[in-house]
Amino acid sequence: MKKIFAAFLCMMFFTLPEVLSYSQTPNTEALCDTEIVVTGIKENSGKIVISIHDSAESFRKRLPYRTVELPADGEQAVYHIGLKSGDYAFCVYHDIDGDGKLNTNAIGIPKEPFGFSNYDGKSPPGNFKKHKVSIDGAATIKIPLIKMN
Repeated sequence: MKKIFAAFLCMMFFTLPEVLSYSQTPNTEALCDTEIVVTGIKENSGKIVISIHDSAESFRKRLPYRTVELPADGEQAVYHIGLKSGDYAFCVYHDIDGDGKLNTNAIGIPKEPFGFSNYDGKSPPGNFKKHKVSIDGAATIKIPLIKMN
């Protein structure tokens, strides 16, 4: 019993300062109201998947800052999120069959509609620098879905 009590006291002693300092540190950075509007939804099945990347590394490694799934039940899908000021790239695809992935053909061309921020479908998709959007206040990001075949 003494060992349990001693372990409890040690745990409280070492973690209490961290808990107190965390609760006393206010998050003063304002979030920017960001609206993401996905247009060109042709089929009312499956889901719209939006991934938000906050760095070139996140984009390159395909490790999004945030991923959101919305129902595909109209001509467009709208999502609101609060983001810190900075550069972001937005990637979207319509998972028509609901299998959780962007289906491609044998050479990697998407079979399902997709889109990126700052992308019109007239050239190959690019890197973070090409697709980034600077957020420093309220913003609306419109992303049209593109079907390759």
